[in-house]
Amino acid sequence: MFPISPAIPIFVAAIIIFVLAAVIVKVFLCLWIYHDAKAKSEQEPSLWVLVVIFLSDVIGLIVYFLVGRTKKDVPTPGTYKKPLIISALLLIPITIFFVLATINFVVDETGGDMRGSVTMSSGTWMGRNSSYRDNRWIESVRSGSGTSRRDHTLTAEQMRNFHVNSTNADGELFLQIAQGDFLSRIDISHNFYENLDLHYHGFVPGRMRIALQYERVRHSQTVISWRAP
Repeated sequence: MFPISPAIPIFVAAIIIFVLAAVIVKVFLCLWIYHDAKAKSEQEPSLWVLVVIFLSDVIGLIVYFLVGRTKKDVPTPGTYKKPLIISALLLIPITIFFVLATINFVVDETGGDMRGSVTMSSGTWMGRNSSYRDNRWIESVRSGSGTSRRDHTLTAEQMRNFHVNSTNADGELFLQIAQGDFLSRIDISHNFYENLDLHYHGFVPGRMRIALQYERVRHSQTVISWRAP
């Protein structure tokens, strides 16, 4: 079983809902402007539809009201006005949901460490899944070779509670920790379960590059945590 952070499906759902809502608003806006311009503009209505399509909704509306809506004495038809207003109002809470889901996703991926957490990976993978939350990095790989890296700032307490739990059916797996020019490489292949006090490995509190190096690994799962029990 490869763990998936709950923030990921929520974030994906938020993107889909937000895009669909924005498209619906755009469609109703184009329909309203087309019918409104037939009565209130001297230009071709399709021209103002194109203006809205290629410009943002707000800018397109401003341009239309300032330049295109020239027939002041003609009654406003109001066609598609009500669905436009309703869809635009619904877009407000959907946008808030999208922003909150995005923030939750970013916090989940960085564990709340917003001080420049960096995630990098390179290699050939099958079934790779990586998640990070509450100072706990979980990574699973069905098979593959390569390197997966996270950069974090660790405190003295987190260094004392640096724990590694790793299992894999085949291949070699190494934990590599670097700080400045100092580098430590630990073999965590197969079954490895140990608390590594990083002070004894020569590290000091601060920024560190933590990497997992896979060499033809199969069915691997690694849990690295640096939080107090």
